[in-house]
Amino acid sequence: MRIKSIAILIFITILASTSGAVEWNGKIGIGLRGPVLSPLFRGSDYSNTNFRGPTYQHFMMGWDIGLDLKYGLSQSMVIALTGTYTSTYDDSTAASDQSFKLNKSDNAFAKLSGLRLGLEGQYYFMPQGNVQPYLIVGLGMDKWTLEETGGNNSFGITDLGGRFGAGICFWLGERATLDFQGRVTYYLKNLSTDVPVGFYGPGDWSSMKSRVFAGYVEPSIGFTFFLTGARDSDGDGVKDKYDQCPDTPAGAIVDQYGCPLDSDGDGVYDGLDACANTPKGAVVDITGCPLDTDKDGVYDGLDKCPDTPLGVAVDIRGCPLDTDGDGVPDFKDKEPETPKGAIVDQDGVALDSDGDGVPDGIDKCPDTPAGVAADQFGCPIAKPLLEKIELNIKYSSGSFQPDKEARDVLDGLAETMRAYPTLKIEINGYTDALGSETGNLRLSEKRAKAIMDYLLDKGVGADRMTYKGYGEDPKYFIGDNSTDEGRQKNRRVEIVPVQKQ
Repeated sequence: MRIKSIAILIFITILASTSGAVEWNGKIGIGLRGPVLSPLFRGSDYSNTNFRGPTYQHFMMGWDIGLDLKYGLSQSMVIALTGTYTSTYDDSTAASDQSFKLNKSDNAFAKLSGLRLGLEGQYYFMPQGNVQPYLIVGLGMDKWTLEETGGNNSFGITDLGGRFGAGICFWLGERATLDFQGRVTYYLKNLSTDVPVGFYGPGDWSSMKSRVFAGYVEPSIGFTFFLTGARDSDGDGVKDKYDQCPDTPAGAIVDQYGCPLDSDGDGVYDGLDACANTPKGAVVDITGCPLDTDKDGVYDGLDKCPDTPLGVAVDIRGCPLDTDGDGVPDFKDKEPETPKGAIVDQDGVALDSDGDGVPDGIDKCPDTPAGVAADQFGCPIAKPLLEKIELNIKYSSGSFQPDKEARDVLDGLAETMRAYPTLKIEINGYTDALGSETGNLRLSEKRAKAIMDYLLDKGVGADRMTYKGYGEDPKYFIGDNSTDEGRQKNRRVEIVPVQKQ
């Protein structure tokens, strides 16, 4: 029997531990409690008075059935109104102490029955748990009836007692509890009695010192069912009194304060969010799923180019790919491999203002004249003229035209003149000392003009050139006129830059 009781207790404890605890605050419950009241105090000692014989056993353990009405004042504090009916018998044939045994009316001289009312305060520890120890303090008023079983005598007794006790409560879901309790009542004062002195015991029943009993112990089991509970208007599991967000939509998951959670921060609460891991910043629909208006795979709110045409490949920002980085997306770019830094038009075609084959933006010499060969940087391949050119032309007899070696030099000069349109030159002719002074002067001029004519034929503008003959002026001799070698040096044409490029 003991093993069976322990098994039942273990089952109840497991059942309670798997249920969710519900706080007491604001809850109203009605409970049933029983089943026994322990032997009344002094019951086993009263036989010493030899009342009705030395073996007489006064009132023993009796049935104790009651109702409790409870109201939760807070999470831990409960006020209880109790009403209990109790009945017990004495035993006129007992040979030993029978205080903790239930007796029948067969051998009884008297029956004691009572209606007992009480007001208690119950303090529950561990209010957040589903197993809660508790303490009891209260007052009780007991209305007893003492009846002679073999006669017609019946008397009333009314007592005021103090109550104290302890118990342990198990929650069975959200609307019921089961508890085990031990409660002691000790009488403080007799309020009224009409039991004659000597009818039952030698003493006066109005005096607690001379009475048969002055209190009792009630071991009991109680079951409470809650009629109402703390209000939870939005049904989120957090009572209104503690709910900081009382208008939470149905189905939303809330924190301990009753406020809805939104783990991904998209504005749709957990529990209602059909896409719970939406990236931060994405725009979502009413179900919490991210929108992608242009269908490019990058969500609205994160998409830096929300109007991308359907089917166009995009980067992680949602913008169309621009492989060559020229600002024109690949799907529009007619030259998708434009060099980095080149300036392009709306179609991605590189601009080349000077037509030298090097795109604007990369061209370091953007004003290269048309037709002038340029290097990879867009600058003319021809080098600028920084120093004078000295031509020692081997003239044929009576000729003043430049020879082939000189023409090669002049061809390069013509290219330089085209490449540097601001360059101007002066062409100076010189002779040796052979011949007449006047003849040499005319010869030097013709030779200088022949150089100018050659450059004119190569496209160099006349306004960019001047020529002059200096003849055999001694101050311009650079060689000894007494030798063939010296005279060859003096017969020359010099081209001098007069306005640098």
